[in-house]
Amino acid sequence: MADGVGGEAGGELASAAAIDALADSFFSAGASSMAPAEALAAAIRGANDAVLGAAGKSGQQGAASTLVAAAIAGSSAVIGNLGDSRAYLLRDGDIRLVTADHAGEFQSSITRFVGDPRGVQPDVFLETLRPGDRLLLCSDGLTRHVPDNEIASTVRRADLDRAATALIDLRHNVVNLILALLVAAVVVGAIAALVFASGAYPIAR
Repeated sequence: MADGVGGEAGGELASAAAIDALADSFFSAGASSMAPAEALAAAIRGANDAVLGAAGKSGQQGAASTLVAAAIAGSSAVIGNLGDSRAYLLRDGDIRLVTADHAGEFQSSITRFVGDPRGVQPDVFLETLRPGDRLLLCSDGLTRHVPDNEIASTVRRADLDRAATALIDLRHNVVNLILALLVAAVVVGAIAALVFASGAYPIAR
């Protein structure tokens, strides 16, 4: 997930550049020789470079974004993040936060993000998925306003499309909510995907 900084236009530019670069890097020929965790971390660092390059070309200095991404193959999931865009795992009716927020004392103070000229070091988490598990990747546009137990009950009782719609309806007044929802209804070996989500708001540096 990418969460943009530097005004609305800067945030959109950062999110778009980050997502394009992330996918290109992760599925590149060079990445195929790496372990999935290493490949995802490298792709996130590449997304940082892409945001800096796009911001420089467009004159949108300071454009930045938070990011959360998951690479899934079979029953294995590798999840990486910068900022406070989150990944949750829902299993047997319970919800667990997988990622840790990179945030300072104040709500809008993000300590790690793509678009950082100092470079980035994403956190990377490994999960072994089970049949019926669901992964939720979302921006703070959801998590600031909807409690985890309400998120869990909404995702638990609906199919994928209906769950995503219901979560968005919970926060229908949030302008910058971009939500990605993945059901890893793990039929072992059948899933191969890279998923991510993004949103945008000002980040204090």
